[in-house]
Amino acid sequence: MKTITSVAIAGLMLGLAACNPVTDPTKGDAAEASAVTFAAQPDLADGVGALPRLVGEGAAIERINADLARIDGAVMGNACETGGGIERGVTQPMTGPGYVSFWIAESWYCEGAAHPSFDQTGLTYDLATGERVDWVAAAPGLQLVRGDATDRPATYVPSLSSSVLTTWYSRKMLASTDAEHLGDCGDVWTAESMGDTSFKLLLDAEEGGLSVQPEFAHVVQACADRVTMTPEEMQSNGVSAAMIEAVTAAHAAGNWAPKDGAEPAA
Repeated sequence: MKTITSVAIAGLMLGLAACNPVTDPTKGDAAEASAVTFAAQPDLADGVGALPRLVGEGAAIERINADLARIDGAVMGNACETGGGIERGVTQPMTGPGYVSFWIAESWYCEGAAHPSFDQTGLTYDLATGERVDWVAAAPGLQLVRGDATDRPATYVPSLSSSVLTTWYSRKMLASTDAEHLGDCGDVWTAESMGDTSFKLLLDAEEGGLSVQPEFAHVVQACADRVTMTPEEMQSNGVSAAMIEAVTAAHAAGNWAPKDGAEPAA
């Protein structure tokens, strides 16, 4: 299980993601054929990392890069009007075959605010079409409902809600063997407490499945562990077979970035 709960971690992500360029390590001829190469972009501002761009030709890659550029272009508009700062870190949980995904962690420190604001966004793109994955269609067994995007910018990534996903997440977390964490968060993780919870999803090659991040109120943000649905669980919940095959192959090939222990670029 993984979660991002501090600016220190977001800063680490930023430093690691600065390596330029990033080429996915692969194993074997099949994995090599599916490797995706990325080119890092200059920081948008001090401490504000940019999304990397895919290297290559074709309509799908152009479409993905255009969307990444739009997302980057909207970041500084979230800066504090009263003064303060913004930090942003980016990782790539899956870098092919079939799909690429990005995890973005942002934090704002606005003068006069009671506490910092944090936001984490997951993006998964289909390399065949260049479109963001529509999780409602890709995982029908989860019975996902997309959040309202009315009057939201094109860069907005709607959260998803589902009683099926809520029940799965609650059972996963309440089975935790971490007694201290369970004692702190057990009440938060009950299905009743999570009745109105929404989630963010993305393919995660490092963890080997579908990562699920709940959106909790700031006061219980420390309980918002990011949990991975295994390939077997993905299958039982009706996730696309092609998607399961792709993330399984990516996990075996080590297709994610940055790697543990990677050194930031000088």
